[in-house]
Amino acid sequence: MLLDHPSDGPTAIRTQFGAIFVSLELSRSNWLITSLSPGKGEKMSRHSLTAGDVAGLMKL
Repeated sequence: MLLDHPSDGPTAIRTQFGAIFVSLELSRSNWLITSLSPGKGEKMSRHSLTAGDVAGLMKL
């Protein structure tokens, strides 16, 4: 439901997500893959592959 006016009540913010966040930065020479998953202490995983290495991407 959309409101046309601001709400005066408190807003709940979810701090626990049941999701895995993944980013892919694809260039012609390198691929950078990062991921953040719940329960990992908020530490981001970071992997670099040669561009076009689909087999390496699937192993991650």
